[in-house]
Amino acid sequence: MGIRTGQQFIDSLRDDRKLFIDGRLVRDVTAYGPMKGVIKTIAGLYDQQHDPQYGELLTFISPTSGERVSKTYLEARTAAEFAELSACFHARTLSTFGLMGRLTDFMSGFLMDQASGLDAIGKHEAAAKARSLVEHCRENDLQVTHALIDPQSDRSRHDASSESVHVVERCPDGIVVSGCRMLSTLAPVANECYIGPFFPRKAGEEDYALAFLLPLSAPGLSILARESFDRGEDRHQGSFDRPLTSRFDEGDAILVFDKVFVPADRLIVNGDIDAYNGMMQAGVGYTTIQATTRSTMKLRFLTGLATAIARANGRDKTPRFQTAIGELVALVNVAEAIRAGVVGEGIAKVEAFAAGRQTLGGDGLGQPRVQGGTGMAALNFFYPYATGKAAEVLRFAAGSGALAMTEADYNNPDVGPLLDRWLIGPGIDARSRMRLMKMAWDMTGTEFGSRAALYERLYSGDPERNAMLWFRHPIASECEDMVGRLLAA
Repeated sequence: MGIRTGQQFIDSLRDDRKLFIDGRLVRDVTAYGPMKGVIKTIAGLYDQQHDPQYGELLTFISPTSGERVSKTYLEARTAAEFAELSACFHARTLSTFGLMGRLTDFMSGFLMDQASGLDAIGKHEAAAKARSLVEHCRENDLQVTHALIDPQSDRSRHDASSESVHVVERCPDGIVVSGCRMLSTLAPVANECYIGPFFPRKAGEEDYALAFLLPLSAPGLSILARESFDRGEDRHQGSFDRPLTSRFDEGDAILVFDKVFVPADRLIVNGDIDAYNGMMQAGVGYTTIQATTRSTMKLRFLTGLATAIARANGRDKTPRFQTAIGELVALVNVAEAIRAGVVGEGIAKVEAFAAGRQTLGGDGLGQPRVQGGTGMAALNFFYPYATGKAAEVLRFAAGSGALAMTEADYNNPDVGPLLDRWLIGPGIDARSRMRLMKMAWDMTGTEFGSRAALYERLYSGDPERNAMLWFRHPIASECEDMVGRLLAA
């Protein structure tokens, strides 16, 4: 098939899925008002692939079918290919302002990393299955998401809970699974969902050590979505009052499997503990290239919005906000350096894997002995800090002005002239100022904005657990060794 159009994507969602949302059972998500905005946004990304201006940037020729396919599936091997892949991710996140964290772009990189990681740890049969599913997603231009986390039954325990997705029956042509997985962002409007590792499994938990890909319309699969934040049709709100919510509310869901059949050709890992635990530890890093690109783009957007707001109320002339926004601009530059570093690590990993090495490292003199992990460290700590800082500056720049009237108020003939007379800013009319303030509120004060802040904080998992893992990282020992050398000198 190759690249699809926006209409083909929309048509593909009419699959009789079992979506529970806002107290309703929705079988046709394309007809559900609160989902129409985000579906339109994603459809626009599909159409963009057919635009001559973007074609070469966003697509490439499939190595298997000869069709033009999404470049998010370019399994880069050379510096030039990594530059192409990075540029594609940049352009696609630019179109959504970094505000959609789980578009299929993320899963393109994730699935390719999974395949390369399985090969790197010697699980070649599983790697071949993974590459087959990469091809399936690539050639059909699917919108793919994932659900990696076990349900929050008892977070004090680290073993697999009985509520997690697990095998209940083994068949000659596949397995039957039941259980629950969370939190599947984009699931209400995606085509297929990947179930795979996040927390490691232990011996005796083989029935829980599973990685597979299934359509979201699979019989027995229920999508339990959180409430919609975009309620434009009910509240008469649209792009003026909720400029972000109405376009980018990608949805989050819990997936419940009730005796769902997983065909053998959709199974990547089936009870292999070593493969399950090691597959994402040794990938090239396509995932972190996409993730740092998206996070950098969101930081850029927040910095730009804070700047525009400050100019709209004159705060850009004060040292306080010049300092605050100047720091954000500096953080954008740091973020771009991180993104470049992650690309460089990807190139180095490809070279290391080709030489039979699973990890990066130097001689300890001209280079650090332990290398790698830049992207994940940034996603764990730098980006949550930087985007949180940017949101804070934005809140203070807008102040109480973010509590603005609605478009309906402005269009009221008794109110609009008053706003035009009294609610202006330096070089900006009342309507334009209101639109900026409504955007600031949508980014920081609405349900969408609150969810966005939480999302960035937990994007790569529990911050404390991540910090504990870094405490045990070999880099910690290498740093500590420096102190011993100085004391021994």
